[in-house]
Amino acid sequence: MSAPTISELDQLAGRALPTVPGTRTGAGTGETLDELCERFESLCANAVDALELAAGLESDGMSDQTARVRYGYPDVFSLAEEMYRRTLRDPAEPAPAENPWHSPVGRHLLHGLLFGLPALCFPVAGPLMAGRGPLVVLVAAMLTAWSASQGLSYLGHARRSRLDGPGSRRVLRVGLPIGVAGLTAVVLPAGLFLHLGWPVLVFAIGQGGYLLGATVLLVCGADWWLAGALAPGVLVSTMYLLAGQPAWSRSLTWWAVELSLALTIGFAVYRTTWPRPKPMSGPFRAAELRAAGPTAVFGLLVAGLLTFPLLVAKFLPGQRLDTGALLGALPLSLSMGIAEWRLYAFRGRIDRLMRRTDRLAEFSVGARLVLSAVLAEYVLSAGALAVAVAALARLLGIDLRWTDGPAFLGYLALGSALFLALLLQVCIGALPVLGWCAGALAAEAALVFFTPYAPVLRVQLVVAAGMAVALLWHAAITLGRVSRHAA
Repeated sequence: MSAPTISELDQLAGRALPTVPGTRTGAGTGETLDELCERFESLCANAVDALELAAGLESDGMSDQTARVRYGYPDVFSLAEEMYRRTLRDPAEPAPAENPWHSPVGRHLLHGLLFGLPALCFPVAGPLMAGRGPLVVLVAAMLTAWSASQGLSYLGHARRSRLDGPGSRRVLRVGLPIGVAGLTAVVLPAGLFLHLGWPVLVFAIGQGGYLLGATVLLVCGADWWLAGALAPGVLVSTMYLLAGQPAWSRSLTWWAVELSLALTIGFAVYRTTWPRPKPMSGPFRAAELRAAGPTAVFGLLVAGLLTFPLLVAKFLPGQRLDTGALLGALPLSLSMGIAEWRLYAFRGRIDRLMRRTDRLAEFSVGARLVLSAVLAEYVLSAGALAVAVAALARLLGIDLRWTDGPAFLGYLALGSALFLALLLQVCIGALPVLGWCAGALAAEAALVFFTPYAPVLRVQLVVAAGMAVALLWHAAITLGRVSRHAA
């Protein structure tokens, strides 16, 4: 008679074990099935189905033979099914997901300062800007630089979003000199046609070049490099203003401003050159350039909305802008850092809303409440900045009157409209926003030219407020759809 095989021994052992549920014991271990369930309590409570429980048992060393010999079940899957049936489901709550849109507030406030502080360098160029010709050239430079910088920013961020850091630096490195060359090609013919001197042309090209260099540094994340580059010009210009703009210090202030410009361009070139990006066939792709087109046009229209009052006040009789009215633009520049901060907050809140909401109607209502909240937060913050700027101006002896109120309110309304435009641009792209911006600019021009006695800043207030309401309506409808945030 031959010796029994292992399979036969397993069958004999399985038949010898008790079959009463809950009382089966492990051979040689004395462990019952209930004790096994208790030992794997966490796995049993969190398992989605018996298959997941079987996988966990097998990873712990459980085999079909062990299930038969110790617990009296034909295989691991049968054992897992019985354990799954006995256990009450009590899955642990998943750990809260990290907010992908979290960004330190200090970074955005620094951006606001970087957007607003260059305005302190403009007073030293006041004598150069006398007359209509210099203003036309400066506005042309700003329109070109804003458009080019927005397109360049889009291309750099597009590469970074695909985790292509070297590609982003290549785009910025090549795009910077191209942008400066295009700026020069616009400014020089205009300046020569208007018979302007070289100081005016150099200043206009320098301002546009600074904007392009600053854009490159911000896309590279070199915020503090840009702050360091700005420091000489801003500090010396501030002392120049506090001292009453003495003639003897004008040359020193000019040198400080030019040093800031040189540092900005130099830092931008360095940050896009080192570490050296790997060579490729070409830095630009046709599809990327087409996609960047609407963003560049958006920058052009925004620059037009900002500079339109200056041109009207210079060229149309009966229109004027005093110093108090021009100060209203400073809170707008500073508030762009807050707008950026609240934009990140909107994306983060929408992300959390999508995680906790499973009904489309509930999400739509929640998204509109989030939109209203971030807009209110921006308006209150920008309003506080306007009050602070007005108070500081009074302390510095700048004469402000109640008639300057529409200027501050107009720029506040324009800032609110631009905040909503940026929000829509980030969520759905720049193309749908272009119509609203172009319509607002056309409405301002029509109101000014067909009602010549209407002050341009009051026209700006009316049009900017209407644009903000229209964009809020557009955003409430568009951003209330979950499909706009799912990507």
